[in-house]
Amino acid sequence: MPKPAAVGWRSLIDDVLLRRLTDYAIGVPAVRTVYLTGSYVRGMWNPDRPNVNVYFVVDHAHTAEVRAGLAEVFSQVRTETRNRGVDFLVDCHPFTISQRDEEWGSVPLLTLTTKVFDARRLPERLGVSPTIGFGWWLSNRILHGGEDDLAVFEVPPPRSEAWFRGAYAALSHYRAVLDHLPWAIDPRLHPGWFLEETCRYADEAIKDGVHFGVTDEEVISAADTAILHDWSGVARDFFLERYGPEGGWAVDAVAGMKAAVLDGEAGPSEAMAHWRDEVRVWDVVWSQYTSLARSHGMPDDLLRILTWM
Repeated sequence: MPKPAAVGWRSLIDDVLLRRLTDYAIGVPAVRTVYLTGSYVRGMWNPDRPNVNVYFVVDHAHTAEVRAGLAEVFSQVRTETRNRGVDFLVDCHPFTISQRDEEWGSVPLLTLTTKVFDARRLPERLGVSPTIGFGWWLSNRILHGGEDDLAVFEVPPPRSEAWFRGAYAALSHYRAVLDHLPWAIDPRLHPGWFLEETCRYADEAIKDGVHFGVTDEEVISAADTAILHDWSGVARDFFLERYGPEGGWAVDAVAGMKAAVLDGEAGPSEAMAHWRDEVRVWDVVWSQYTSLARSHGMPDDLLRILTWM
């Protein structure tokens, strides 16, 4: 099996994945817009484990049809990538790793993060969290359609109850998955997969933490997006300044998890230790979030995590 560094990733991404997604969209009139965004557009993607972000905006009443159609497209993409010794999965937390085919569990992996958005929700920024979207506006490539649908993300929304509810929903989801992760993926049987999924949520939590460390004025000026786009250069200093020593520890802990994933040698005890660190990382971010929410007079239901999820 090829090593990640030896894989022709650009050919796989551009000529296989993006080509098939674009060809599908062209053939379905209900698909208004398809756009590529994220690290691949910025040229900052991970050559050891590329993740590509592609989003669809679809006419109302056709979203289920498009989701079903894309299932077939994804199957075709997987066949083509496996012919080149690379596995392909759609990034559906927490199933990206837990549902891997064991026969392909040790080969290079290409993942896709995607959503099918209902165009009827364009006036409300397609229903995504207010903390999301401006980065899509800054760095995107239109694969099909035009840029008009992306214009809803041009201005970062100020903090409001809707802003806090979006952040709360994300943190609740991360914690629900983390609480159940040692049961979903047995760390004794698959410590590497368990660590990788843990690392995904560590990365999600710490990067969401940026939004809770900036001021209201910095939200409007999109300073949080600038920090996220220059993570390696500024993240640790930012968390030390805004969160204190626990923030610096959290950034280092997540970096350590990422290094362990790439090393690929973690055993069960090390993987569980990183999981415990990730729970602590989440606690650090949650503490900052709740302090901010209280200072903005948010209702009590946004200050208590949903333990039944």
